Amino acid sequence: MRRSTRERAVAGILALLLQVAQASGAQVPSTGSPPGEVIVEVRVHGNYATPDADVMTLAGITIGQPLGPGGLEAIRTRLNESRRFAEVEVRKRFRSLKEGTEVVLVILVREYPTAEATPVVPGVRPPRAWAGPLMVLPVLDYVDGYGFTYGARLSVVDALGRGGRVSTPLTWGGTKRAAVELDKDLPRGPVHRLEAGASVSQRENPFYEEDEDRREAWVRASRAIAPALRLGARVGYADVSFADLDDTYVTYGADLTLDTRADPAFPRNAVLASVSWEGLDFDASPTANRYRLDTRGYLGLVGTSVAAVRATYETSDRELPPYLTPLLGGANTLRGFRAGSFADDNLFAASAEIRVPFTSPMRIARTGFTVFADVGASYPRGVSLSDAPFHTGVGGGLFLIAPLIRMGVDVAYGVNSGTYGHFAMILRF
Repeated sequence: MRRSTRERAVAGILALLLQVAQASGAQVPSTGSPPGEVIVEVRVHGNYATPDADVMTLAGITIGQPLGPGGLEAIRTRLNESRRFAEVEVRKRFRSLKEGTEVVLVILVREYPTAEATPVVPGVRPPRAWAGPLMVLPVLDYVDGYGFTYGARLSVVDALGRGGRVSTPLTWGGTKRAAVELDKDLPRGPVHRLEAGASVSQRENPFYEEDEDRREAWVRASRAIAPALRLGARVGYADVSFADLDDTYVTYGADLTLDTRADPAFPRNAVLASVSWEGLDFDASPTANRYRLDTRGYLGLVGTSVAAVRATYETSDRELPPYLTPLLGGANTLRGFRAGSFADDNLFAASAEIRVPFTSPMRIARTGFTVFADVGASYPRGVSLSDAPFHTGVGGGLFLIAPLIRMGVDVAYGVNSGTYGHFAMILRF
């Protein structure tokens, strides 16, 4: 029996995703580099108390050193274990526009406020601090469909020991939220990272145009089971008021993530894939199980341009309350349609995109343009994907990627929808 045009389109997108994954070497969970790459330059950013030379000493790298398999992850691990940095990111750049053997490492760090400008002695860790000063950092985001969210995050670093933090984000605007959040890195033991928190929040659902008032608490634990593979588990409790609904429920679930990106800000020849399951145990209705698969592939093209593909599938084994149904439309799923244009129990969304930077790969901030095509479907439980109505959007846009801010502006034409502009921004310190 002949397949429909929609089925062939979905099969084509998934086939392209598989080709990208194979080209990126995603069958081996590794963040390593091809043989023969040599470190010819190191650039350090974000350090104020630890000199560049000391950062290189802590990282265990020297100019002229080969960058072998697993090299980026090993550098990141050594810097984290030094206990001097709250956050560490290691990016790889090639000396020329064409990939070769000469590699420039860009190390982005965020030091603990208590870090002291003391000499670095290899193999000797600084003394443990059990409480750090209060930090106040601004929060400014724009999410398509929800608008601007602004406020501040108050954090006490080292309150739980080195690698631990207690934060209180307070925001207004698109998302009104107050929370207490705890996170702690645990280099040893069965759990590598532990997170917990409690919050109260309110925001308007863009599809139903109703406010969702939510009170929740959660605990999450995760472990790296391979250099690029992480397993996580989460349990939580929520009390939600939405229109004439007032629900309470317990959630529990697990997720598995494969991430081979050497540069998360602008990935190339890499794969990011995650699969998750979540159980929702309601007080007044049967338990539901939700499943989500998200796959993304990035393939380097001519110069520094990149082809990116993505496919997302969300489904549930029973009908969900309206505030839990996944939304289709907007910058994150289907450009060319208003954010939250569709909502139902099941969602499929896919996109293919070409990203072309204006700036050199040696620059910390990157600007460029994109051209893209999106397709998506939102449909109720009991209907197969092949029978669901599909929607398509095509367009282009501009992007800015820098260590503290990411911003994008897209203009897309949605078939039978019209032309829409989409804006997204996130500011983080």
